Amino acid sequence: MKVIELNISALNASTTSAGNFVIVLQEINHTRRLPIIIGLQEAQAIAVALEQMHPVRPLTHDLFLNTLTSLKASLDHVKICGMQDGTYLSVIVVKDKDQNIIEIDSRTSDAIALAIRQKCGIFISDQLLTEMAIGEAAEGKIFSDKRGQLEQYNLEELYDILANLLEKEDYESATIVRNIISKKEQH
Repeated sequence: MKVIELNISALNASTTSAGNFVIVLQEINHTRRLPIIIGLQEAQAIAVALEQMHPVRPLTHDLFLNTLTSLKASLDHVKICGMQDGTYLSVIVVKDKDQNIIEIDSRTSDAIALAIRQKCGIFISDQLLTEMAIGEAAEGKIFSDKRGQLEQYNLEELYDILANLLEKEDYESATIVRNIISKKEQH
């Protein structure tokens, strides 16, 4: 299975849902992006790490990494492994003192916050990224002027809407449209 490394390309406040944020992961040297909706506290934990701020006392993620160090273990990388009910599933991959690999279930936002602090890789399978990514915008297509719920649009129209949202960098709305596309493609 081919795995793809991601980096963080954006962390923005949600424009449509008060108190929520979107973190955008992007395939290194490519245009595919993976927007993930997160809460305020998760966004703050990630922002603290991105800005390389050093609080006087350790935050929860720092405490976890300090515990690993005390146990002579280390965070090797994190993996986004799937999606279930609209939520990304992730694991943190730890090496113990004997170099044994241990995978620990994690919220994706926590895994990302840890990866930033440890400066380790964030990975996803190529298949999952292909299914869930947004990126290559469709050009020159005009979609119908339907009104109502997004589920009423056909796949071609949804892809056009998605391209338009990406052009406007509205990643949160693009995530919603992408999820509807995924459901329609499964049927």
